[in-house]
Amino acid sequence: MFLFCAGLMLSACGSGSKTGTEAVTEDPAIGFSSVHDYVVTTKKDTIIYRTADRGGEQYITVDSGVDLRRTGIKEGWSRIRLNDTTLYVESDCVKRTEIKWAEEQVKEKNTHVVYIDPAKQIYADSGEEQLFPDDPAVYPQKKKKMTKGAIGTATGTFEYEITLDVAEKVKHELELRGYTVILSRASSTISMSNAERATAGNQSNAEIMIRLSAQGTAVSSTNGMLGFVEKAKEDDAAGYYQDSFYLANALMTECCALTDAGRLGIFQTDQMVFLNYAQKPAASIQLGFLSNEEEDRKLSDEEYRKKLARGLANGVDTYFSYIDRRNATVETTEE
Repeated sequence: MFLFCAGLMLSACGSGSKTGTEAVTEDPAIGFSSVHDYVVTTKKDTIIYRTADRGGEQYITVDSGVDLRRTGIKEGWSRIRLNDTTLYVESDCVKRTEIKWAEEQVKEKNTHVVYIDPAKQIYADSGEEQLFPDDPAVYPQKKKKMTKGAIGTATGTFEYEITLDVAEKVKHELELRGYTVILSRASSTISMSNAERATAGNQSNAEIMIRLSAQGTAVSSTNGMLGFVEKAKEDDAAGYYQDSFYLANALMTECCALTDAGRLGIFQTDQMVFLNYAQKPAASIQLGFLSNEEEDRKLSDEEYRKKLARGLANGVDTYFSYIDRRNATVETTEE
């Protein structure tokens, strides 16, 4: 079962009769009768709305079989709570269930925490920041705080739109699998430098940091996915390089398998501020090249973005499966 943001207007499930519920009390503020039960979606491409209006803004689309907590009913509509947000679904798209809500089950688990940085923002920032977080007297190199994002050569889609949309899809996907996910930004209108984004990840309780980009290049035929990790250091006591490389490889492998995108390799670099500042395993993934017409169209396609999101989520699963096995082995050996 997958959740994904609705990027296109889809034909919604038709309105219908109410489903059976507990005893209700009237909520006069918005006309909904309050209930406390659980429902499951019964139709593919069920739309979750921000308001109880078929012509209103869509929040996400869900597959059939997704459990939801219902908090209210009104003729033809069910009010639900999802991702700590009050939302609405047409009542004929769901049926009551006694099964415990999936998100409650998730919260009972001890989950891994992932930090994702969707690269770029609407406004570039020509101000400078240190390339390395070390002593500026020894490492004086600087870079712009935020360069201008790429624009699709065929579609005119902005890089910051693509990275945020894919990041949100990955977040939903991972949350369904029991992860806690932190995004560096929830909109494209923020002003946040690369160093600030990495620092926010360092200060969070995330175990890994992932940066998503979709840049362009002067060679329009260039296409495929790229992975980047911080250049290996002589003293890597924390093991960040090896874990970062494994993370990048897992993300690339799973994404390329689902999307059939070309794999251009994983490169070490000391020229990315985000990776230089990261104090935990971190990888930067180039989702594709907006300077390539075919890849630009793919990156602007809703279904392709869903595949990218599932691939990235699969890569996170692969990474933590390896880490958990390794840690279990170490604990057994110590005992």
